[in-house]
Amino acid sequence: MRAFPARSRLTAALLLLVVSGVSAQTRYLIRGRITDGATGRGLGNVSVVDKKLKVGTLSDSTGAYSLRVLPGLYSLTFSRVGYYSRSVPADVSRADEVVNVTLNPDIRQLEEVNVTGRAPDANVSAAQMSVVKLDMKNLRNIPVVFGEVDILKVLTLQPGVSTVGEGAGGFNVRGGRTDQNLVLVDGAPLFNTSHLLGLLSNLNADAIQDVTLYKGGIPAAYGGRLSSLLLMNTRTGETDRIGVKGGIGLITSRLLVQGPVTKNKKLTFLAAGRIAYPSLLLGLFPAPTNRNRASFYDLNARITYQFTPNSQLTATLYRSFDTFKFPQDTLYTTQSTLLTARYSRRLNKHLSVNLTGTQSDYRFYLDGQGTANTYRYRSTIRQRDARLDWQWVPQPAHRVEFGGTLTAYSLLPGAIHPTGDGSNVVAQTLSTEQAREWAGYLSDEWTPVRGLSVQAGVRYVRFTNIGPGVGYRYAGGIPRSRESITDTLFYGSGEPVVGYGGWEPRMTVRVSLTSAGSVKFSYHRTRQFLHLISNTTAISPVDFWKLSDPLVRPSVADQWAVGYFRNFQDNKYETSVEVYRKEMSHLVEYRNGATLLLNPALDADLLPAQGRAYGVEISLQKTRGLLTGLLAYTYARTLARVRTPYVHDRINGGAWYASTFDRPHNLTVATQWKWSRGWTFGTNFVYTSGRPTTYPDGTYRLNGTKVLDYSQRNADRIPDYHRLDVSFTKDGRRTPGQRRYSNWSVSFYNVYARKNPYSIYFQRVNTTTRAFRLAVFGTIIPSLSWNFNY
Repeated sequence: MRAFPARSRLTAALLLLVVSGVSAQTRYLIRGRITDGATGRGLGNVSVVDKKLKVGTLSDSTGAYSLRVLPGLYSLTFSRVGYYSRSVPADVSRADEVVNVTLNPDIRQLEEVNVTGRAPDANVSAAQMSVVKLDMKNLRNIPVVFGEVDILKVLTLQPGVSTVGEGAGGFNVRGGRTDQNLVLVDGAPLFNTSHLLGLLSNLNADAIQDVTLYKGGIPAAYGGRLSSLLLMNTRTGETDRIGVKGGIGLITSRLLVQGPVTKNKKLTFLAAGRIAYPSLLLGLFPAPTNRNRASFYDLNARITYQFTPNSQLTATLYRSFDTFKFPQDTLYTTQSTLLTARYSRRLNKHLSVNLTGTQSDYRFYLDGQGTANTYRYRSTIRQRDARLDWQWVPQPAHRVEFGGTLTAYSLLPGAIHPTGDGSNVVAQTLSTEQAREWAGYLSDEWTPVRGLSVQAGVRYVRFTNIGPGVGYRYAGGIPRSRESITDTLFYGSGEPVVGYGGWEPRMTVRVSLTSAGSVKFSYHRTRQFLHLISNTTAISPVDFWKLSDPLVRPSVADQWAVGYFRNFQDNKYETSVEVYRKEMSHLVEYRNGATLLLNPALDADLLPAQGRAYGVEISLQKTRGLLTGLLAYTYARTLARVRTPYVHDRINGGAWYASTFDRPHNLTVATQWKWSRGWTFGTNFVYTSGRPTTYPDGTYRLNGTKVLDYSQRNADRIPDYHRLDVSFTKDGRRTPGQRRYSNWSVSFYNVYARKNPYSIYFQRVNTTTRAFRLAVFGTIIPSLSWNFNY
């Protein structure tokens, strides 16, 4: 290659310097100010970009921006979350250009500007697995029956969570029974979670700040149930002003008031109430349903005093009351009362402590109001807890939690006494049951290296059933029955009857494969000393609780789970696949023909059972954009087995059989589509396999009368269940920070009016046996509600 002479190289360098200087001198400035179309104020953090030439900047807090560019024609796009984007041309061929722009709020994206307290990639990066966190802001856009926001019904849309049927109380998690879920409201256990015999949950969503469901990997700080932990905390009152919100619907109305009490704003309050009037709708149904009467109310209250920025005292109250009356027959009454006091203090930047005391009362009354034999039946349970929890964070990648709990149980399984004149009911009161429990725990969450996180802990629990009480000793070598009682045992007040205890290890490991994908493994063991005694498929008011005793041992569960978690498009799409297996022992089952209510020798009719649950949960969720939604599919099996030395007590011959809540296939498709002018269109589609049931397989004659014969428990299934719901919600807000607004919600439950069977029952009609189908909601149910915020 020929080299240029030195003189030529010098000339070229000078020419390049001149051209560069000319180019630098001919750069121009695009500047201006961006304002909010609703308030006229400057709008900060707006992106100003020419996508073709790939130049851009952000506006400052006053809305001002500036961008130095080469001469030419530009097309600037102004955008910010919560506002409509706008493109504006700019010509800077000869001089600087001033471009002022006004952006109008886009109500469809208002939810995206709220801080949720959850990292965008939490499902991948967090140590926990098998956890569901509800976004409380979007619950009102989800179609539900009667138009009332229902936290528990929304949870049943998640993979691994189901119910035994429409309108049923309680919920089932990964093959667990309804009583195997520990539901805590501000740390206090809630024993009854339903209004209207299971049609609605008894939690006012307006008063709830956050909802977290642990399907597996339960933290070591908690125990007492086999299947899941549901944590719910009420809102803290606002500190800047008095705020009011509420709503009016077809069967309920709500009101919430919150704000500061003192001028220094250290003392804040929140009070929320909800009242129902379903009798108005019941009157529209055909007889005899139109003669039913029902009502309920629930109250939430919270007071918070901020001593210093590092310490505060909180007290909360929850109260619910239900009545349901069948015409000229029976009146059901339930009431729950929860009290909580908590003192929290941050001792230094590494150490903090919480001291909590709670009391939970649940009472049930059944009043027989027939023409004769009037009576009142009641059962109660009270639980008191004291907790001390410490948290030590020596470094950001290392967190240690430890503490302990003391618990006292007191319950009345059942009592009945006559009411009115001439009642032939004989008064009877079962012995009260009492117990004491203490537990200590230690857990450590540690990230030793990047991409690996370990959360390991252990809990030790000791349970003691104490007097006063009465027990029975049964003859050996034959099945237990009233006839086989050989001795009656009496225990004095505070005398230990029997004790149980043991270690409960917990562990979760997360291994990051990429920045957007991880694999997690978890194992946990739990014990349950409190059992719900029920002879119905779903939770019913006449169910009652029983403590473990010498013949009813505590239930134990071991659960393993492994999952793969992967996010796409900057966490816009979240996917997960989890596989689990759970082994359970000493479950409570019932002998065929068992007598449960007012049975002083109940333990003679209870059988110990083994349980087994396994399945796979697949979830795809879109979290951002105008169209968001969830696609979830669960394949799950739940089996039980009763094996005793006595052939007569073996259910289905001692073989494994499907549990009542075994529903193998569960599919949920839920979407929320944000339209213009504040409208949101929501849909739910749910499909589940029919639950097991027992059909008669023959007849036999007893004293000359044909009687149906039931031999195999849960060998049949009711038809599959599927339903479509839609809703339309109009949000009246024009800006993200608008305080006063209202919205309307219209929903249609069971759009194509499918008569989904809740149960199939059989009756003898003349000389034939006929099957009858019972559907809770056999038609479309429209709802309308108006909600306000001031």
